Amino acid sequence: MADLDSLAVNFTRAKERWPNAPTLAQYHKALSACFLANDHGLVEHVKSFIESVCITILGEFRQPMPSNQPSTTELLVAALRPLGLQNTRGASKLDKVLSAFNKLTDALSDMRNDLGPVAHGKDAFLDAISADHARTFLHAGDAILGILLNAFDGKEPNLEVTREPYTSFPTYNDLIDQAVSVQAATEEDEGKSTIVLSFAVGRPDEAMQIRIEPSRLLYGIDRSAYVEMLEEAKSIKIMPEEIRPDDATVKIVEKFQFPSFKLVPEVTSTYNGRLAPLRPKLNVFLLSEGLDTSATISDGAHIVDSLLATVDENMGVDWRTRATLQSRLKVSSKRVFLRFGQKTEQAEHLSKRLLDWLSVHVPDDEVLSDAGAK
Repeated sequence: MADLDSLAVNFTRAKERWPNAPTLAQYHKALSACFLANDHGLVEHVKSFIESVCITILGEFRQPMPSNQPSTTELLVAALRPLGLQNTRGASKLDKVLSAFNKLTDALSDMRNDLGPVAHGKDAFLDAISADHARTFLHAGDAILGILLNAFDGKEPNLEVTREPYTSFPTYNDLIDQAVSVQAATEEDEGKSTIVLSFAVGRPDEAMQIRIEPSRLLYGIDRSAYVEMLEEAKSIKIMPEEIRPDDATVKIVEKFQFPSFKLVPEVTSTYNGRLAPLRPKLNVFLLSEGLDTSATISDGAHIVDSLLATVDENMGVDWRTRATLQSRLKVSSKRVFLRFGQKTEQAEHLSKRLLDWLSVHVPDDEVLSDAGAK
């Protein structure tokens, strides 16, 4: 039996176009399950999916709903309007397609209403007719989705509300990354921290500031880091007095202050810091991973020296036991690998491998401290 993608590719295409639209993902899952089970609810699932796509498109352009309880036709016409496929008579050049689509919808609905349980499997002849019409409806729905998606490809959505992923706008992302300068600071108010990020193009005094709590930042960007920080916070048992159990042992701790560190990788041609004795071993490790350690980039920077400098810059005390410091080391070293031409997936793999290598070859923290003092 053919799968849904081979018969009607635009349903999956729509789901992948808006991966951050949860309702669309749910309808696609239900439609796929219904199709595999050869269920007669296919018509309703196709309709629901198309209606969800139309609503998503309206949201992309901040367009209102056509009514409080719009029909499929009303939603289609409303979605086609911002795509430039409608005139005063309705959907330009699509009237017959839309008309046939909705007539088929009504006919199938009437068939089930009139025949009741007979059309749902008790009569093989009527059941086969209904199944054929359902597949026809699936193809009609796929054609409608193809029209919507192809028209949408030529339009720019409202960037403030779009559900398209960040990766859909590489040109804009690169422009911002190249032109915008960033400064980070923290504010303390009644024991709570707020991160203050300042973004500027040109003059710093015209910077735009965004204030966000650490919890909100972690929850929105890295859910695993949020959970990790939550577990560490629970371990010190800081909690409001009104919800504190009578037998709770409350440890009062002073909020840790991070030392200053650079948010960009150290790319250098010469490193003579405390980790310099590791240079030969690191060179062998990189060679074993298939890297060309003799290659250089701008200003003659070498990957071995750059990695040692970056690790030195971002390695803190107890880094072996602190997941946050390990994460910082992994991210900073990944940026070095990217600078030296590695693709994203390979850079991610190499940064993890490097962290494992460091845990074996870097001396104890006390030895590092002594070496840094000499």
